[in-house]
Amino acid sequence: QQAAGVLFQSPSPLLMLEAAGGCRDWPANRGIFRAASDDAWCWCNEEDHCKIIALQPGCDVAAVFDRYCQLHHAVEAGLHQQGRHLMHHPRLGYLATCPSNVGTGMKFSLKLELPALTYDPERLEKNVRFLGLVLHGSSGKISPAQANQWEISNMQRLGVTEVEIVHKVVAGALKLIAMEEEEAAAIAEYLESQKASE
Repeated sequence: QQAAGVLFQSPSPLLMLEAAGGCRDWPANRGIFRAASDDAWCWCNEEDHCKIIALQPGCDVAAVFDRYCQLHHAVEAGLHQQGRHLMHHPRLGYLATCPSNVGTGMKFSLKLELPALTYDPERLEKNVRFLGLVLHGSSGKISPAQANQWEISNMQRLGVTEVEIVHKVVAGALKLIAMEEEEAAAIAEYLESQKASE
C-alpha cells in the first residue's frame, strides 16, 4: 500500500517541513480514513490537517473528479455541523502548510505510460514543464519511473479553479500521448532503416 502512494511516506530530515516542526511526534496523532471501496481516502495530519484523495483506474476523469467533489463537500458539511471550517481566505483561497498549495489546494494527476519518451527523461521533463505541468515517477514526488509509467500533475493551484486544473492536465496528457506516438513512430522507422542497411 505504501508503494502505491496510499500510506504516508516517512518524512525526510532534509524537508523544510521537518525543519519547521511539521513532523513533530511522527507518526502520533495522524491517521487515514479509507473508503471500503478502496478508491478514496482522507489523510489527517500528514502535512495539512486534511488531504482528500480520490483514485480511479482508466480514463473516466469526470467520475473521479465528481467523487473528489462529493468527498470535499461531505468533509466541509461535517465540519460546519460542528461549527468548524477549512481555512479559507476570500482572496487567496484554501490555506495550506506549503505555500505552493495555497488556492484550490488541489493536485490533479494522471498516470501515463510513455516508453518512447522515457528514453530521454530530461527532455520529457522539459516538455512537461513547458505545458505548465509537473512530472513525477510512478509513485509520486520522489520516486523513479517504473515500467515507463509517469505521473503528471498541475503546477498551478492559485488563481485557477478546480475545473480549469482538470482541463489543463487532461489537455497536457493528450499532447504527451501525441508526442509519444510520434516518437514511437520515429524509433520504429529508424530501426527499420537499420535493418534495411544491414
